[in-house]
Amino acid sequence: MQRGDEVLEIFLEETAERLDSIESGLLRLETCGLDCSQETINSIFRDAHSVKAGSNLLKLTNVEDLAHKLENVLEMIRKQKISPSEIIVTACLESVDKLRELIENVERSETISTRLHKHMLEAAVQKTLDGE
Repeated sequence: MQRGDEVLEIFLEETAERLDSIESGLLRLETCGLDCSQETINSIFRDAHSVKAGSNLLKLTNVEDLAHKLENVLEMIRKQKISPSEIIVTACLESVDKLRELIENVERSETISTRLHKHMLEAAVQKTLDGE
């Protein structure tokens, strides 16, 4: 195994764990909303940030782009610009599922469309900001 393959394997393993952690954090957030501890929200955000940063280093631009959109939504929750409403949490969970698909098919991840998931995140934020 070459060094690059080893780094990729570690990234994939850690990212799978982080995505599980983000998912369980989002499910917790859905039940407690803004009453969740700041640590819960920060933890979800940090995991999304780590996925984004790692994918950037490995030049997995599709993974990085979707993780970045997810991170932006989580940052808005963290700064209490939006609440973790059902539509927000659902869009985030759908994005986590898509990120999982991307890392499970990393060799072809750049050809898998994430347009729908990025749009879902943007639409959920817009609806929340519009008060719908």
